[in-house]
Amino acid sequence: MAPLTNGQRNALETIERVASCFSLVGTVFIFFTFIYSHDFRRPVNRLIFYASWGNTLCNIGTLISESGIKAGQDSHLCQFQAFLIQMFVPADAFWNLAMAFNVYLTLFKKYNAQQLKALEWRYHALCYGIPCICAIILLFVETHAKGKIYGPAVLWCWISAEWDYLRIALLYGPAWIAILAAFTIYVSSGAEIFRKRRELREFSINPNTTYDSWIKTTQIAVTSEVNNSLPLRGIQESFAPLPSDMEKASLKKTKGFEQYSVSVASPPHSTRPSMPASMLSAQARKNRAAMEANRAAWGYTKVAILFFVSMLVTWVPSSANRLYALANPGQTNIALAYIAGIVLSLMGFWNSIIYIVTSRVACKALIIDIFSCGGNQQRANTVQETRSSCISRRSQRDSWGDDIERLTERPKSASDSHSSTAT
Repeated sequence: MAPLTNGQRNALETIERVASCFSLVGTVFIFFTFIYSHDFRRPVNRLIFYASWGNTLCNIGTLISESGIKAGQDSHLCQFQAFLIQMFVPADAFWNLAMAFNVYLTLFKKYNAQQLKALEWRYHALCYGIPCICAIILLFVETHAKGKIYGPAVLWCWISAEWDYLRIALLYGPAWIAILAAFTIYVSSGAEIFRKRRELREFSINPNTTYDSWIKTTQIAVTSEVNNSLPLRGIQESFAPLPSDMEKASLKKTKGFEQYSVSVASPPHSTRPSMPASMLSAQARKNRAAMEANRAAWGYTKVAILFFVSMLVTWVPSSANRLYALANPGQTNIALAYIAGIVLSLMGFWNSIIYIVTSRVACKALIIDIFSCGGNQQRANTVQETRSSCISRRSQRDSWGDDIERLTERPKSASDSHSSTAT
């Protein structure tokens, strides 16, 4: 490995530490808001919250920067830094895969928020357990020919140059497998979402459509809803906050009700009866619910793109640096080293950006809450009303990350039963 000049090492050290500070600020924001406010506790945000613990510990390693190398390979500081890097850098890619897998379960397996939460212990075992075991084993491996596995690695202490192939086998290889798996899920999910969007358009009623064709459209669309629920209801439900205790108490009142169904058929005679008002009302409610799910799905698409872009920004430059080192043994590309040091140190920052994007309404409500402190009771009540109004308006038009309204199920009433059969 060609040695870096003192100036280059100082510049690299400064870059790594400044980027690490940005990440730490982002993860502190995640910790504070997730613990402080229930509005932030969506399934997707919980996974970011769990990943942020690993980002924080990884940033401790990146903050050490060149100090580990200067302390020497056998020093406790160098070995500790290498352990942190080896354990928590690939863990971030695994958490991104877990988020993508949640999308798969929501779209294709119809998992709800509670079912996703039940899987989280398995995600911890995968994302933190496996890298931890690997990192501990490497900590104790040493040979007479190559020495310890952990040692200087340009940016910081990590797997030394003598064990260079392990960098691909134990970090970049697994990380790229996770990235490609997440990419496959996002592509298939995107195709499914746009297919569902086309289905949702069928819920809209053309004012010029005749009653016979309206009956036919209702038969197709509503039967699909009964079998599979609303096409994109799972996204809206699974990525909304879990209900608070008060909300759970109110939900118990409607727990026993099932979704209603509409089964219609064309009348045997050619006379076109007038459309019952109750059917118009039911269809209007369905159209409104469908449009809400449609907006939620489109919002999901944008945020899923953010997840994938953050992975590419993190891993493409660092992988290019690693491939350059493999192709040119003993040489260091200073530009690639700088870029790799920046993007790897910013992993927590990227996650905080995604967290904020998926929680825009909750962030705005938090700001209102903070500024309401210290005022009189009347002002606090006014702010609370403004906060509730803000959430209500934005939940109707923003992304799935901000949507706290659920597509509620309605009991089958007598009027519905009467209007659901055409004679």
